[in-house]
This record gives sequence, structure tokens and C-alpha cells, in this order.
Amino acid sequence: MKLNKLWFLPILLMGLMLTGCSNNKEKKAAPILTKSQVIKKSQKAFKSGQVIQSIKLSTDTSSQTIIANTAFGGNNGTIFHINNQTTNKGKTQSSEEWINMNNVFINGGGKWYRADLDTLSGHTYAELVDAIMNNKIISDPSSTLTKAYKMSRKGQTYTLTAKINDKKIMKDACQPIANTVGQSKNQEEIFKRILQYGKYQNMTVKMIVKDNKLVNCNIFTDLKVGKYMTARFGQSYGNLGSHDFMKVPDNALNAKELPTKK
Repeated sequence: MKLNKLWFLPILLMGLMLTGCSNNKEKKAAPILTKSQVIKKSQKAFKSGQVIQSIKLSTDTSSQTIIANTAFGGNNGTIFHINNQTTNKGKTQSSEEWINMNNVFINGGGKWYRADLDTLSGHTYAELVDAIMNNKIISDPSSTLTKAYKMSRKGQTYTLTAKINDKKIMKDACQPIANTVGQSKNQEEIFKRILQYGKYQNMTVKMIVKDNKLVNCNIFTDLKVGKYMTARFGQSYGNLGSHDFMKVPDNALNAKELPTKK
């Protein structure tokens, strides 16, 4: 019996060595991507995620920040869950809303109310979808931007950064934000005038692609408005693919019509 066991031992060791070689082949390192390959992978469409749209207005003595923190996703058309914040002189006002097509459901004092999105805010559902889901900086970057990108790599994580001052690109990046971040028609008109009369300074873009997928993108554009004011328009994307099955909650769907002022 002892001789039989000794005879079997070399065969067992050979089998283990062959298995180890097979595993090494399976763990072959992924190829290092070029900048153009990384940009192409970042352009893949995403169904859901989170985006923070922001406008910051500043002078030497004061500042005001308007933020729309938006989760988006869903199966039958994109649904938006937005937490709005306006901070001025150290005080913050907040509101919560769900948007499904042109219906907006607003949480006011713990109660839900329903209204038409375009009537209430001044922008349509289609404009909101375009601003968030069809961001040209991500999906269709200009040659000026792609040439400006500088790339760094850590393992399978690639970071693209660029700083440009092309007026058309900056205006195209800011316009959708001005069109959709406002909570009223008057507010959106102010943002549009800022873009009309402001002097575009520069835009910074930072994108992170990990394991062949876009995971994060930050876009910020700075303007000078008159002699004393500056403005910063921004969009920050993250948590992509995290809200594919988003639904408007029942308590919001059962909302009453928002009372109108006479």
C-alpha cells in the first residue's frame, strides 16, 4: 500500500501544477487602454444614476447657491426624484419633488401636491431629460475637449481631466442647467440672463472610468457677470446604474392638486 501511494504522489503534484498554470492564464492582466479608448467607453449611455446640478452666484461680500440633487431612472420612461436647496446668507430652504412625465409631485409641509411641471417651473419634462440624460460633454464631446483631456491611470481606473475656454462648449454646457435647475419661471429667466450677459472664463471637466464604465463626471463652468459678480454652473454625475427600477412612491401618486393663487 505504501508503494502504491508513493507512485501516485508525482501524478498528483503534476495535476496541481497544471491547474496552477491554467489559473495564471485566466488571471491575465487586462490591456492598458489608450486615451481615445477611455473616452469611447465613457460615452456609453446610462439608464440611471444621480446628478447634482448647481449654480453659485458670488460677490465680494455674499454668495447664493442653488442645487438640484437628482436621482433618475425607471423602466417606463425616466423618473426624477429631486431634492432642491437654496442657500443664501447662511440660511437654506429645501424642497422635495418627484417628476413623472409632465407631472410634478411636491412635498409641502409633509403633504404631497400635484402640478404641471412646465406651468410650475418654466421647463418641460423633455428639457429635463435632455439636460440630464443627453449631456453632450459626455455623450458627444467635441474634438477640442478630447484633445484637451489629460489622462492618468491606477490599475483599471482611468481619470480624464481638461480645462478649456472655448465659449461655444461652455455655453452648451451651461444652457441645459439654466433651463432646468430653477424652481420657478422667474428664477430660470434670471439664470438665462446671466448666461446671456456673463463673460465665460473657463470650464473644467473630470471623468473617471473604472472597469470599462463611466463612474463619475464633474463639469464646472465659471463666468464673470458685470464688475462684481461671478457665477459657477455645474453638473456632477455619480452612482450610475443604481436606480434602474425607480418608481414614484404611492403617497406622492395620491397627491392632491396644488392650490393656485388667484
